[in-house]
Amino acid sequence: MAIPIWYADPNDKEILAVNLRCIASGKKVINIQKSSRRTDRWFWDVVEASGLEPLTRTNFSVLDYGLLWAFVERWHTETSSFHIPLGELAITLDDVQCLLHIPIEGKFLNHGKMSRDEAADMVNSFLGVDRNVVMGHFAKMNGLHLKHSDVEDIYSVNHGLADKAVAEGKSAHEIKLYRDRSIRAFLLFLVCCTIFSNKSSYYVDVVYLQYFQDLSAVREWNWGAAALVHLQHYLDDACLVTVNQMAGYMSLLQGWIISHFPGLSVWAQDPIYSEGMPRNAKFVPGAGHREPSSYRNSLDNIQTYGCVFSPYDDHRHVRPLINSCWFSGWLRCGNLKAKHLPERVLRQFKHVQGIPRKPDLSATPGMSLCEIDRVFMEELDLRMIAEEMRGQAVVSAWDHEPGYMTWFYKVSHPVMRPVQAPASPPRPPNLEVLIEAAEARNDPNMLQVCRGVRDEVERSLREGEAVEGTPVHGTLRRILNLLNPVLTCRRLKRGRGRRYNTRE
Repeated sequence: MAIPIWYADPNDKEILAVNLRCIASGKKVINIQKSSRRTDRWFWDVVEASGLEPLTRTNFSVLDYGLLWAFVERWHTETSSFHIPLGELAITLDDVQCLLHIPIEGKFLNHGKMSRDEAADMVNSFLGVDRNVVMGHFAKMNGLHLKHSDVEDIYSVNHGLADKAVAEGKSAHEIKLYRDRSIRAFLLFLVCCTIFSNKSSYYVDVVYLQYFQDLSAVREWNWGAAALVHLQHYLDDACLVTVNQMAGYMSLLQGWIISHFPGLSVWAQDPIYSEGMPRNAKFVPGAGHREPSSYRNSLDNIQTYGCVFSPYDDHRHVRPLINSCWFSGWLRCGNLKAKHLPERVLRQFKHVQGIPRKPDLSATPGMSLCEIDRVFMEELDLRMIAEEMRGQAVVSAWDHEPGYMTWFYKVSHPVMRPVQAPASPPRPPNLEVLIEAAEARNDPNMLQVCRGVRDEVERSLREGEAVEGTPVHGTLRRILNLLNPVLTCRRLKRGRGRRYNTRE
């Protein structure tokens, strides 16, 4: 498992921190003029049936750039997870369904490249924009894009035309035509400002319009997987040391961080939140720090009580844990693909974490996009994490199998503080709890017991209690030979560990 390039040179990381940017357009969804939910049921009934209506409630006006980048630094592309001193954590399909309430089942979005003529015909047919005008937009944008403001205008104009057609008693066909165009433009604007947010922050990719051709079939697509794939794509990209911009659905990433690390940043609960809403609607984040150093230090020193491994226990009556959440393998959206490996983060599912299998065993390299689609749709039951791999249920939220933390610190370096030379890993954060529990039980100090045995054997040999050459003398010598390497190794480990001890 490779060390992220962010860790390679801490000095470069500090220089880049000044200009780090997170590109987000979710605030535009908050600000767009929306139809009345009480009177315009023709609009909201279709939007709610699409499964995408929750995206109107899950956006933040303020983002904490420093907080976001502190986690971007810890992203590992090989495992699609964040590496922190507690172990691995990941954004899973379960996180997506609980935070956003959008579908995580159904077909993967399967769009490919589109010609300008095809895209112009689609915009003309589905949104009613003159083809020559569309081609002019494409030429101006140098791609198959429309400005956010243009799509917002299409939504508003067609909404007005529909209301006017009703008032003038026009035919049902004409009224439906305007209404469908208005809904399509709104949904296109909605997904492109949220789950498909890109680094431009001002245009939509018209390729997504094809999924709104049939408004009755929108819910059949796996929008949750699409959101996760897009976010992971930008996380992978942001791991490059030359990149100082991050895109994707930033409100999803920040909502995930707040859910799992509620004490790390400043936020308040929205007073209008209720349990039936997406969990992301619960949070009103503060601005925080634009530079990640303080968050980086907090994560380096995090203890088990600072992390909520399974934050949705009180939300299961709204969003239960379904089979798709246990899927292990590739997800995809268009030509992009991302790994989904719940076996690496079993504590997020309230199971004891063990040493996981290699990522390539779950997400086979070289799988074609068609094969990825087929596996998810036809072999979901075969690709879920089996009961035996899930292991036992946790007693304490941080429970892991013996040897997990030692293995983790051998394959990764989750502490971002620079060190001058390789050294032993820091003491696992939950060890303080275990020590306290042992002290409460008055467990014997095994190191002191071993020292006592060694001292007694040395005394016996020194005072000649066993005659040299006898079996007893030989036995005492063998005991001493067994004890000395153990005690010597223990002293060396304790010495190396001190450089990581944050209390010293």
